[in-house]
Amino acid sequence: MKQNDKRLGMSRPITRRDFVQGISLAAGASLLPPFPRNVAAAGKSTAYYPPAQIGMRGAHPGSFETAHATVQGKRWQAQSSDEHYNLVVVGAGISGLAAAHIYLRDVKPDARILILDNHDDFGGHAKRNEFSVGDRSLICFGGTMLIEAPRSYPAVAKQVLADLGLDAERYQDYYHQDQLDKHGLGFCSFFDRETFGVNYLAQGSYDSPASIQRAPLPKQTRDDLTRLIEDDTDYLAGKSTAERRAILDRLSWRDYMREYGQFGDAALAYIQKWPHGVWSIGADGLPAWMAWEQGYPGFAGMDLGYDDEDDSEDESIFQFPDGNASIARLLVRRLVPGAAPGKTMDDIVMAPFDYGQLDQPGQQTRIRLNSTVVDLRHEGGDLDADVKITYVSQDTAHKVSASQVIWAGYHAMVPHICPDIPEPQRVAQSHCIRSPLVYTSVLIRNWTSLAELGIWRAYCPGSFFQTILLSRPASFEGYAYPLSPQEPMVMHMQHIPLEPGLPAAEQFRAGRNKLFGLPFETFERNAREQLGRMLGPAGFDPAEDILAITVNRWPHGYAYSVDPASGDVAWWPEAWDHAQRPWVNARQRVGNIAFAGTDSASNAMSEAAIEEAWRSVQSLAQR
Repeated sequence: MKQNDKRLGMSRPITRRDFVQGISLAAGASLLPPFPRNVAAAGKSTAYYPPAQIGMRGAHPGSFETAHATVQGKRWQAQSSDEHYNLVVVGAGISGLAAAHIYLRDVKPDARILILDNHDDFGGHAKRNEFSVGDRSLICFGGTMLIEAPRSYPAVAKQVLADLGLDAERYQDYYHQDQLDKHGLGFCSFFDRETFGVNYLAQGSYDSPASIQRAPLPKQTRDDLTRLIEDDTDYLAGKSTAERRAILDRLSWRDYMREYGQFGDAALAYIQKWPHGVWSIGADGLPAWMAWEQGYPGFAGMDLGYDDEDDSEDESIFQFPDGNASIARLLVRRLVPGAAPGKTMDDIVMAPFDYGQLDQPGQQTRIRLNSTVVDLRHEGGDLDADVKITYVSQDTAHKVSASQVIWAGYHAMVPHICPDIPEPQRVAQSHCIRSPLVYTSVLIRNWTSLAELGIWRAYCPGSFFQTILLSRPASFEGYAYPLSPQEPMVMHMQHIPLEPGLPAAEQFRAGRNKLFGLPFETFERNAREQLGRMLGPAGFDPAEDILAITVNRWPHGYAYSVDPASGDVAWWPEAWDHAQRPWVNARQRVGNIAFAGTDSASNAMSEAAIEEAWRSVQSLAQR
């Protein structure tokens, strides 16, 4: 153990490192790792309760190995069972769960449904991280973090939320309006020594040139960053609308800012990770026109001559403490009533879930976790026949049958397991690509250092974690947000593994491969080091003040499609100008197999997941 590691607290037994670095998680509760000291799931230390697991989560050990082996050519033999269902859904994310709900609501209310998922928890990317300190429960999102712009949701998605009793207009009933102002919390930027020559926290620097000018940075860097933030120069002055469009279509945001904005290396380094949290790509891979569309700096209100059909923007949000994991919990409670008590959106946050009830004989809907589908085909190759589904659980293959199937998993997996897919559709599915991302939840003893420094959200352009933030302050029935800085708090930290300089799609692939090779220790060390640098001046001690860390690793994160000819990524499907729309071709029903999930929309948002669930159900209803 290096001296610096001891200072950071790397020797503290907050996790079972032997577990998080590769031992598979089996379905039995006896194989769940023990919890450290006083950090555990309240009342659940001996029960199977995945949200309370710390260490490596998301694509956790045990969730992906079977799929990878299948893609590499391994085949599984299973005896047929007498299990037959009206519908089997592959994928227990929001899209798969919503598809089961819509199928029961709109198609066959008495249908018997089986939902299979390769993870040890339901929710897909909508994951819940749960901690307890003593008898106090603290919750954070490990993936999909909020319902964005719910007033603008498509009608079918709005209806599903209404079915669940979720009224997004009521967010103000839970939100502590004055919390940020009361403690002087806001936006900050952290400049690290390796990138900018100094460790410095600039408060309000998102929109405060004065803060930048006070920074101990070289004058040219301060001037460039001030010009960047003020954003009042038209760098394409004198050019026609057509010329402006051509330039922004041709260049990345970074190249545009260098070539036309004449920004130096420090300013370019500052913007490089700006798009990470929203698009999972850097400024070198994001098209300049997308940066313009998003209102990023460098365009000074530039008019590109597009018709503005509706200049009103829905800025409403709704955020549960665990993000959209509570939407998944609402769906599961509706599908399997015995899994949790309660009936409202108010009580879902703290409703105790009994995972032992998810897959019981005789239930109308069963949710079977730790089950990876490795073969999917119509019986005898007849597209009007039942579908045989082979899945692997605990290294044993099992086979069930269904009248109809909805695939709500990754499209890129389908060509490897379903021989019924026509070749053009298999090619289209292979053009679905996902970007990697990591959401890390860090439980800290208190947040006095953040209150002293005024940090609610920090952008860290040169650091391992580019974003650090606190959840929006909201309390729900039975769940109290830690309003006092003396209380423990869960911090959210984001890391996007990429390979800058490569085309975006290649960066995604390289980043995914890199992510699978990073052990938990890498994330822990970087979290401790970065928080120590940022918060240390206010008394934060990473060795003493970090109580637990959960790393939500998502090698297959945001859903995109790629144009095979140009390599362009469908950042904005509505603005896609290529003739081929791979996600549309990929999602076409094949016999009794329909396709849902965000790959079907080239859109990672929850409303797209629900909308594609609805579309897939309707396609089966027409059979």
